[in-house]
Amino acid sequence: MLTRTQKVIVWAIDLGFIAYWLLISLRVLPSEAMFSGYEKPEVQAWNWSFLPLDILASLTGILGNTTKRFDKKTLLAISLVLTSVAGGMAVGYWAFIGDFELSWWLPNLVLLLFPIWPLTNFTRQSK
Repeated sequence: MLTRTQKVIVWAIDLGFIAYWLLISLRVLPSEAMFSGYEKPEVQAWNWSFLPLDILASLTGILGNTTKRFDKKTLLAISLVLTSVAGGMAVGYWAFIGDFELSWWLPNLVLLLFPIWPLTNFTRQSK
């Protein structure tokens, strides 16, 4: 299963996804805090397209960390893969448009790369 450190990081990511979407929904973040191009409706639509992905990643991660009724490993694996996909899609988008703002790249690189660590552990544990 997850190490203590991995579990803390998964909780932080899952709660971070939920907090991000609450802040976006309530329009609390100032435009200066948003990534470049956010004022464009198509960029906002692109951002909103992540909502189901991020929330499903959060719910499966939280459930995987708390449940005793379901297969924790499967739920956590789903959460970790979805988290990595979300980070990869964001990084890919900014790479394609040539926007290299570290404040948005860094958290999304964490989302992309962190899941590799626990997923690698999962595969080793199943051998």
